[in-house]
Amino acid sequence: MLFISAFCGLCTLISKGTKEKRSINYMKYFSAAILFSFLFMKNASVQSLEKHQWNNRLILILTQQPKNDILKKQLTSFRAAHAGMNERKLLVYQITPEKYRTGTEEAINWQLSDKLFSKYKKGNNDFEILLIGLDGGIKLRQNKFLSTDQLFALIDSMPMRRAEMRSKF
Repeated sequence: MLFISAFCGLCTLISKGTKEKRSINYMKYFSAAILFSFLFMKNASVQSLEKHQWNNRLILILTQQPKNDILKKQLTSFRAAHAGMNERKLLVYQITPEKYRTGTEEAINWQLSDKLFSKYKKGNNDFEILLIGLDGGIKLRQNKFLSTDQLFALIDSMPMRRAEMRSKF
């Protein structure tokens, strides 16, 4: 939207004023449009979590190192409970200070971004796990391994999940 506004302003300026003023104003608007586009793209990774609201529950696993032992144990546990994860509409994000990836597999490519880590990481612990509900709110935050039994019990006690289970029958 900002790019369109800058472009419209540019067109207006081109049609008015002297040649030198038009060139200077053209450069100002062009520079502003590039800056706004860059800022929008830089923040796109943080905003990407919003696309899951009302569609998926999210598990955010934040760690300083992608080879963290608790992370490996957590991912193995989630892979083993694949059916239960799908039934509860759970998506996993693995997040480090510089990058992130979705899913539980190690073969998935990392995406560069420091925004998710800085937005969600609290405290100095090397490992942190969050559950984000369908409504986008943080439902759980802890610094230790989360068993799938604990996770599923917590989710199954939530009103939205109980309504989902009732509607299946």
